[in-house]
Amino acid sequence: MTLNIDSKINEIKGIGERQTSLFEKLNIFTVKDLVFHIPFRYQDTSSVISIQEFKELGKGTFLAKIDDVKTTYFRKKITTVKVSDENESLRLTFFNQPYLQKVFVKDDIYIFDAKISEKGSKKNIYNPKFEQFKYDPNNQTHLGKLIGIYPETSGLSSRTIRSRIKTVEENIEDFLIDPLNTKQISELEIDTLSTAIRNIHFPKDQNDVDKAKERLSFDEMLKVAIRIEKENLKREKQKAKAMNIKSKDINKFIKNLPYKLTNDQNKALEEILEDTSKVKPMNRLLNGDVGSGKTVVAAITILNTIKNGYSCILLAPTTVLAKQHQNTFDKLFEDTDIKVELCISSNKNISSYDNKLIIGTHAILFEKTLPKDLNLVVIDEQHRFGVEQREYFKQKNGYTPHYLTMTATPIPRSLTEIFFGGLDVSEIKEKPSNRQDIKTYYTPALKRDSCFEWVKGKIVESKFENQAFIIYPLIEESEKLASKSIMTEIEYLKKKFKGLNVEYLHGRLKEKEKNSLLEKFRNKEIHILISTTVIEVGIDIPDATIMVIEDADRFGLAQLHQLRGRVGRSAKESFCFVIPNENVEKDSPAEKRLKYFAQHNSGFEVSEYDLQSRGPGEVYGLKQSGIPLFKVADIHDTKMLSKARKFAKKLLKEDNSIENILENLFR
Repeated sequence: MTLNIDSKINEIKGIGERQTSLFEKLNIFTVKDLVFHIPFRYQDTSSVISIQEFKELGKGTFLAKIDDVKTTYFRKKITTVKVSDENESLRLTFFNQPYLQKVFVKDDIYIFDAKISEKGSKKNIYNPKFEQFKYDPNNQTHLGKLIGIYPETSGLSSRTIRSRIKTVEENIEDFLIDPLNTKQISELEIDTLSTAIRNIHFPKDQNDVDKAKERLSFDEMLKVAIRIEKENLKREKQKAKAMNIKSKDINKFIKNLPYKLTNDQNKALEEILEDTSKVKPMNRLLNGDVGSGKTVVAAITILNTIKNGYSCILLAPTTVLAKQHQNTFDKLFEDTDIKVELCISSNKNISSYDNKLIIGTHAILFEKTLPKDLNLVVIDEQHRFGVEQREYFKQKNGYTPHYLTMTATPIPRSLTEIFFGGLDVSEIKEKPSNRQDIKTYYTPALKRDSCFEWVKGKIVESKFENQAFIIYPLIEESEKLASKSIMTEIEYLKKKFKGLNVEYLHGRLKEKEKNSLLEKFRNKEIHILISTTVIEVGIDIPDATIMVIEDADRFGLAQLHQLRGRVGRSAKESFCFVIPNENVEKDSPAEKRLKYFAQHNSGFEVSEYDLQSRGPGEVYGLKQSGIPLFKVADIHDTKMLSKARKFAKKLLKEDNSIENILENLFR
């Protein structure tokens, strides 16, 4: 059977039903998935030593001749292989592998990679790696060279994965289409795609690995670059309605605020108003830390738009957040003539809402008609809304509204270029002068009760003016995860906080119940709210000054920072306690992460640290966003992205077919 890039994994010689199911656990379903299953590290077995040197070092790679093979059957099937070179001999022991009696043939030369196991005075060599010696390192698959170590699953070793890749690699040129032609490859000074795939799996040396990674990184970056440049080209053709800067109205609004805008807020506002004064549609990302005052910057932009005689839409990811935005903007605009409308169901006729701010969720995307004077769309949380959804707002008269996107999680500059390259970026790092840093403490599980006593004392001491959140990773107990949950802890907490009103909130509650609980909490009818991460984004309770996060090691740092940001939203002193699961060991990576978090209040620093630890897919939820996640490319490699963007600009003028090939390879 002739293989192609989309052939099923079970069509490869040697892969049966059982092995197919194991490969599928690694998300390998096709030949393409297999050849793009990239080693995460390499082991150098190219330095072949003598048996004598092996005995002295206690480990290494050596050549030896098979002298004798015997298998005995007791409680275990033990195969003993006697091997030698010109000067020394060794005895190798294999457990439960009787088939080796037929594999090892007397006088054949093999290459072994092993480690001596010492128990008392006895020295043994158990289950060494091996491969028949082929006299040419290029023909070796498993030993005698740099060998790739792959992401594995139980029952599927790197050796097996390597063998199956070798089966298809030999004829890879027959079915792997290179998106770049010979001239382009030469100009870019990179490997062909087939050479890169071959060398990433079976390199002769480190230079082969580096060149292969360069090519595969470039292709991944090129896919992103094409998306960015296509978006930019589309924007160049679009037109928005230019707006005047209504300085008088803006200054009056700012003067009535109970605080001064920070330098970062003023700079961001200046950039946004400059954008909206042009006919080219604004496409700007407002990248700010939690509590940095992104909302008030958006409010001034909305004010300026409405004073120019246009309507605005603010898209929120959840109903709870949409309603909170409504409350926030009602207060911000109470001394103005601006009307705020809420659209959280698809039965409202928002086309009649001219010269207003419309706040809503995805429900707005199902509206048949939009306000004719729509000229600004503010999107809260970029990765919840795709490009195709933004296209919905293009007006029938040919005009496109200006777009302002606000991030919930501060995104390091290294990422904004990759994932939001088609957007201009304004950063807000400073916090308003009326906000204090949140005092954060790493609290060992043994001090949990003491922490709760302190929380109770703080609330009572404030005459019930202060309130607290206690966060759990789960709603109910799980058989798979040894984590605390709301339902297993709620009775204990009600006893612990006797005399205080304790309620719980989670995602399974009906929307009406969630809103009712949050309103009671906002009105101080509830002193302590037990919750899951449903309160992670946007919930604003000014008198909530204490955050306790149980089993904090279960959360990523960016998520912890979002949770921490639910307190400290006024001038009051605020606190956050991160309590790890009792199974978290001292000096473990989990403990180090939480201690780092406790020592850093900057969301940008926390996000960068989290990014290094877990990658962008986990940190920013990009796996669900349609944004590509890199297998090889380094997200910090702005030089490579710049090279890819320069090439993409040229490419889009010449050959659009490349995009389809890249899409097929890296989707």
